[in-house]
Amino acid sequence: MQNAVPSPDYEARLRAILTAHDWEALREFAHEQNQIPDEIYAKDRHFWEVMLHKLICNRLDMLSQHEASRAWLAENGGYSTDIGGY
Repeated sequence: MQNAVPSPDYEARLRAILTAHDWEALREFAHEQNQIPDEIYAKDRHFWEVMLHKLICNRLDMLSQHEASRAWLAENGGYSTDIGGY
């Protein structure tokens, strides 16, 4: 089964959240748009900040922010651009 291509609105909202480094908005966006399980939604701030920086590092349209996000991940734990691992 092939994944659907995200809408331009979805992409614009996600990019704005990542650009603002707003982990709380990312959590709400993921809950609303991706129907993440409650146990993931309930994860702490660090989990969501790590996810935010990993997402930034995995997006070509955010290439200018890769270095800063890699540095944040190295300083705060969780350095790996693999989104699946925490």
